[in-house]
Amino acid sequence: MPVGDANLPPADDPLVGAVVSDRYRIVRKVGEGGMGAVYQAEHAVIGKRIALKVLFADLSRRPELVARFLQEAKSASRIGHENVIDISDFGQTPEGLVYIAMEFLEGQDLGRMLRTERTVPWVRGRPILMQIAKALRAAHGKGVIHRDMKPENIFLVQREGRPEFVKVLDFGIAKVVSDGENDGPRLTQAGMIFGTPEYMSPEQAQGQPADHRVDVYAIGCIMYHMLTGSVPFQADSFMGILTKHLLEPVVPPRKRRPDLEIPADVEAVCLRAMEKDREKRWPDMEAFYRALGTAGGQPFEPSGVYTGVTPGELPRASLKYPTLAEPNAGARDSKTAIAASPPVGTFDDERPVRAEAGGGLPARTKLGIAALVSVGIVVMVVLALRGGSHAPASAAPAPAAPVQQTVAAPPPPAAAAPAPAAAPSEKPPAAAEPATAIAAPAADKPARSHRHHAEGDKADPLHRRIAVPDELPPTPAELKNPFSTP
Repeated sequence: MPVGDANLPPADDPLVGAVVSDRYRIVRKVGEGGMGAVYQAEHAVIGKRIALKVLFADLSRRPELVARFLQEAKSASRIGHENVIDISDFGQTPEGLVYIAMEFLEGQDLGRMLRTERTVPWVRGRPILMQIAKALRAAHGKGVIHRDMKPENIFLVQREGRPEFVKVLDFGIAKVVSDGENDGPRLTQAGMIFGTPEYMSPEQAQGQPADHRVDVYAIGCIMYHMLTGSVPFQADSFMGILTKHLLEPVVPPRKRRPDLEIPADVEAVCLRAMEKDREKRWPDMEAFYRALGTAGGQPFEPSGVYTGVTPGELPRASLKYPTLAEPNAGARDSKTAIAASPPVGTFDDERPVRAEAGGGLPARTKLGIAALVSVGIVVMVVLALRGGSHAPASAAPAPAAPVQQTVAAPPPPAAAAPAPAAAPSEKPPAAAEPATAIAAPAADKPARSHRHHAEGDKADPLHRRIAVPDELPPTPAELKNPFSTP
């Protein structure tokens, strides 16, 4: 049933001009199907244009048909895909009028296009079929099987700059396989046949339980119709067509229309979708979708739906791996360089090290290493000076107390106190020798204090290591009073 076909002439109808449920004003009738009619309407308050599908009055008194009408609204609305008709409301008036509110579409269905143009070249038919496969892939992912795919249920509209944007319609006999069988009354029974015979799978023709592969078979039949200009099987009766689907092999498209130069791999994709044994068909819509994308000697790409990227334009940069429009002209001053990326790919290194012109490490890296070495030398000198404070024998003993060592304000070297005159035969007690000797400064250069380092002396360019003595506990000789007689 067409939805929003603006090419149909207006028809006299008692519902035209009426307001349904106090919010939908019916403007005109635009189509009719087996269970109801479709009207162009607008919201009485906000003025939004919609399509209103109304169940025929005589059918609205049959609960099973009202339930099937509701099933269409539930099935389509749960999918939520751009290539599936958008359902916005469902209701019933006090007078018994049952309706579905959906988006209004302007264009034509694929059936009308095939009646006008007979065949569709592959370069044009490929994006249409891929969009159909995308819509049914989304439906199957939500547990919805259409079961009545035919050209009349594929609507082509102009959207996003594309003249043949696909909308899949009419989920009236869709099966929701994710719902439990006991959740409500069964809408179909074993042995019942629903669908359109020209596009019906063999298992449907036999009344067997259907799975998602009935839609694969139906799209294969639609593809055959688009390639050759005729349906795969024709007969004088409903049952005659079903019998051919069950028993008669299909004539290959290239044999049916040798004048159209149909690519061999396109034919192979179509024939596999139409296998009578469903185990031999494409296993799901994802596999069918990718087969359509690679057929005809073209590399796989998304269907012809507008994606917002102009051909030849670089894709937008992601947050994690930014992309530049042009390569870096030269060295940058930032610590982290962003390299120009190809249209697809990631950084090899998010923090590249840029070498200087003469080779070696960058200047910033050298300065950082020099600063660290300078701080290390200062700390080692302070520790060495503290360790040497035990060496003078004349130092007075002091009670043990915790000493806080800080780099910012180290104590100056302790001056040796003058020792009293001692007998010639007496020698002052010897200080314990440190385990590691400190290298004495040169005679012509006095030892530099920490203050000199802090006020601007640069780090030793040779990066020499200064040995630090181990700090030993005082010996018994040091603890003795130097002024007492031994």
